[in-house]
Amino acid sequence: MHPVPTYALYGEQPARVLPEPLHCESIPSRSRLHGWEIREHRHPHFLQILYIAAGSGRARMATAEVTLQAPCILVVPAGVAHGFQFSEDIDGFVFTAVQASVPPGVLAAFVEPVFHDLAHAGAPREDVAHAVHMLMSAWGAPPQPWRQAALLAGLTLVLVQLAAARARAHVQAVITTTRAHHHAERFRILVERHFREHRSIDDYAGRLGITPTQLNRVCREVLGHSALTVIQRRLLAEAERELAFTTLSVKEVALTLGFADAAYFSRFFVRHAGQTPTAYRRAARQSLSEQAPPAQG
Repeated sequence: MHPVPTYALYGEQPARVLPEPLHCESIPSRSRLHGWEIREHRHPHFLQILYIAAGSGRARMATAEVTLQAPCILVVPAGVAHGFQFSEDIDGFVFTAVQASVPPGVLAAFVEPVFHDLAHAGAPREDVAHAVHMLMSAWGAPPQPWRQAALLAGLTLVLVQLAAARARAHVQAVITTTRAHHHAERFRILVERHFREHRSIDDYAGRLGITPTQLNRVCREVLGHSALTVIQRRLLAEAERELAFTTLSVKEVALTLGFADAAYFSRFFVRHAGQTPTAYRRAARQSLSEQAPPAQG
């Protein structure tokens, strides 16, 4: 194991401190000098924000590796070892800030590295990107008495918008998951009531107020099968029960399960159970007789 180097800025001595609470530079300006690779290192006092506007790369942090595909943003807190491998078409900026200058309430959201994909359209992406551009503008503006205040305000805004975007994404994920489970449970109840009627996926979806595509997605996510498979498995389970435990003929079983004729039912059963209804009934009854307790003399 080799010790991880400690830098102020990558490749520079730790003793150097930032003359301002924040430093900004383009990603290519430094990574180009090192063959597009920034070896693993850490900053004891500085938080870094990488905003990637074009290109791609990989970030290595401890045992984790993150794929960087533009547009995206990565926040690395002070003390966390990290390294990067960039593509030669990489473009974007690195903001290096004195971590102690970040308000504690904001910093609490970044005790670990935070990655956020900005590829999806929507308000969170626009809010974060707008905040980054405001920070870049503050950095590039001519010196003014309020420069440091502007830099800190811009830095805080970026972190706040990123934290808010992540919080919204988390809430949406919880809502989506909860809604999916709700739809899946309602679907199972409807299937239990109507599986003998051979209703279409469109019919079930309409009763749930969602599209057939959404219903299939919900079923796969929550139940592990397509909506059609859920219905077919319920039909098969009932067919197996009636063949094993009733004296109904195969034709009568087919009719009770809503099949138009015994031949259609037999084809369905063979396809899903791997044997004919008659063969299944024979094997099931043989198994039941072997499990039955001996008659008392």
